[in-house]
Amino acid sequence: MKKVEPVRDKEKIAEVERLLRQNNSSAIYGDLWVFLNQTAARIGDALKLRYADFNHIEGNVLNHKEQKTGKTRSIMLTAKALELVAQRRADNPGHVYLFEVDSNRAKGKPISRVTVSAKFKEAGDMLNLHIAAHSPRKNLGYHAIKRGVSLPTLTKLYGHSSQAVTLAYCGIMDKDVEDVFQTIDY
Repeated sequence: MKKVEPVRDKEKIAEVERLLRQNNSSAIYGDLWVFLNQTAARIGDALKLRYADFNHIEGNVLNHKEQKTGKTRSIMLTAKALELVAQRRADNPGHVYLFEVDSNRAKGKPISRVTVSAKFKEAGDMLNLHIAAHSPRKNLGYHAIKRGVSLPTLTKLYGHSSQAVTLAYCGIMDKDVEDVFQTIDY
């Protein structure tokens, strides 16, 4: 199985969103792609978010208990993420979950991780990218490192046990190291 990598080209991140919106009857997949890219939330945690969770945010911080670790994580909500939540709430007044399904089979439940991975993979395949539900979380780290955000900061953001885990997680490759040498100008 090929490892899921971050999307290294910012334009392709936007292109994945466009494809998710264009090729699906619902905005839910494009909205989820944006939300995950904006928050670095784990897919399982994002799918369990209820609108009621956003009634208790402090400023732009959502304190949320992570499913995987059991720890409470502070998720910083960007203006774009807050706007997306408000728009989804307005568009779906009868829903409980932020990313709730409208189909009769799964009425009242969030979309499944399997379906999300399939939709993200489908969009990625169109662009020759190997992506899945976890890719947006990796995108944030990769692009943050490229902008100069420190590894200790990202390790704390992700809640990783070590900086080595974060570095591998963010998908830093030999090509990225080579780029450092290509930009030496002294």
